[in-house]
Amino acid sequence: LKIRHCLILFAMLALCDGEKESLVLCGVCLRHRRLEPAGHAFHAIHEKPLLEAKRKSKGGGQESASRGARREGSDDEAETPADASWRKKRKAAGSEKRSALKLGQMLVGQDLYALLEVPENASAEQIKKQYRKLALTHHPDKINAGTDADAAAPAGAVDGESCGLSAKEIQFVRIQEAYEVLSDPAKRRQYDSSLDFDESIPDEVDERSDFYETFGPVFRRNSRWSARLPVPDLGDKDTDINRVHKFYDFWFSFESWRDFSMHDEYNLDEAEIREERRWMERQNQKIRKKYEVEERRRIIRLVEAAERFDPRLRLEREEKEAKKAEEKARRARIKQEEEEAKQREIEERRLQEEKEKAEREEKEREEREQRKQNKQVTKTLRQRLRKCTQASLDTIEAEELQEMSLSLEAEQLENLCVRVEALSGKAVLEAVRSELAEWRQKRAADEVENARQREEARKREEQKALESKAAASAGTPWSTEELGLLAKGLQKFPGGMGGRWGLISQFLHSAGSQRSEQEVVAKTKELSEGQSLRSMGSRLSAEWQGPKAFGGKAAAPKPQAKPAAVAVAAAAPKAEAASTDASANGASPAATEWSVEQQRALEAAMQRYPNSLEKNERWRLIAEEVPGKTKGQCVDRFKYLREQINKQKKG
Repeated sequence: LKIRHCLILFAMLALCDGEKESLVLCGVCLRHRRLEPAGHAFHAIHEKPLLEAKRKSKGGGQESASRGARREGSDDEAETPADASWRKKRKAAGSEKRSALKLGQMLVGQDLYALLEVPENASAEQIKKQYRKLALTHHPDKINAGTDADAAAPAGAVDGESCGLSAKEIQFVRIQEAYEVLSDPAKRRQYDSSLDFDESIPDEVDERSDFYETFGPVFRRNSRWSARLPVPDLGDKDTDINRVHKFYDFWFSFESWRDFSMHDEYNLDEAEIREERRWMERQNQKIRKKYEVEERRRIIRLVEAAERFDPRLRLEREEKEAKKAEEKARRARIKQEEEEAKQREIEERRLQEEKEKAEREEKEREEREQRKQNKQVTKTLRQRLRKCTQASLDTIEAEELQEMSLSLEAEQLENLCVRVEALSGKAVLEAVRSELAEWRQKRAADEVENARQREEARKREEQKALESKAAASAGTPWSTEELGLLAKGLQKFPGGMGGRWGLISQFLHSAGSQRSEQEVVAKTKELSEGQSLRSMGSRLSAEWQGPKAFGGKAAAPKPQAKPAAVAVAAAAPKAEAASTDASANGASPAATEWSVEQQRALEAAMQRYPNSLEKNERWRLIAEEVPGKTKGQCVDRFKYLREQINKQKKG
């Protein structure tokens, strides 16, 4: 849009009294000014007033023509794409926040569905079809001339209006306005929500009717507000239980489209500024929210009441409770049976134990009685035998006979008594001496057999020792540093300590020597033997100067005390040499009559049973390991060897 101002010069020649005179009336020089559209503000200030003035100056038909011309895009009133986009946005925003429905004055108190002669649940297509039918019927052009329809309604006759229209024309206007409301889905929902509605909820089932007749109409009445279609039906007593659950799930999550804008406190059209309009919207929204929450609570109360009185759900609950009670009773019965079986098993076990105990006690008692009887019988038989041979035998033979009678069974002793009692005189003496000779031979044979068995056991032990020694020697030879570490480990972890050999092996591993527990045990046994220990001791004293860590320097050796078993083993060869002199000088046989095998067995037993054991128990165990020697003889031997060691130290 351009506004141009030009230089305007007006010159006139004035003739006054026949004289010509040049007169300048006006001379104005204006600058050019260029104006262009600048958005909505420019349109509202400069263009909108002009357009409004043009519309007012023209008639209604011209107004529609001007709207058509504007739509066609005239130069002065063309709508730019930006304006169209803004107008669409404004309409969309307004549709989301619609104000309360305001019916025209002609529709106040009228039933719109009755005006269009359609039911309340009619579809949009049915409403449209009925409107067209009524429009043709009530259109003023269809009314015959000269009838009462042509008479104008008196002023104030129709709803207090002075419109100058006849009754049929007013009816036609009402039909048009009703169709405008019902054809718009949003307005129709607002209108439907404003109609009277029965919100009552049954508190109990009517005695004259059943559950389905009481709650069925209520659910059908409230289903008109459902936003989801189709709405499931309540059904009857034959309805499948799954469909019943789906019905209640639908109503518990019911989505209502019911509009409560009729309760709005403020009219948005009365707002003067945008901030006031927004404030009104917020206040109206709070009021609507309150009614929506109350509507939701009402629907929930209805569904809970129906669920409480529904005979199908009651039956299902009773069946579930019956199954639960049956399952509980079954579990209790199984548990009781298990407890009873367990109690029976315990009782049977107790009775069996008592029976076995009684049988065992009875057997022991019988055995005691039998031993007692046998003892008494053998005692009587020995007295008989001694009485028969008392005058014939000397003292030594009598003692041997007593020893033989103690070793014989009752039956053998009785046979001997019968044979001796059948003889007399010297025949008795000869028979007794013959029996004594046979008994001596048998005892000697038994002693030889026992000695042979002990020798075989000793050989087996030696074989095992040789095998372990061979297995130990088959490994990597022990270095001087490893032997020093072994000696230190033997002193650090003395005999009697739990897991001693494992600790010594770990000690060697920490120093860098990868020796197993079996190798440590085998090497210690090898060092505990007399000759081997002396040779190793000489090597250690000559070559080893202290435990040397692998990859490090040798440390100064510390004096270490020998274990008792090793000291005894070291002193044993010298004690053997000294035993010859002792036997020559008449020393005690307990200290001199020891073989090499007995000496080795003593050393091994002393290593096996350390000093941590009780004294008497230790020497008893040691004596069991030494063949042919008693506990006292082992103690005497140890004392003798200790004396020899002390003498060597003093010398």
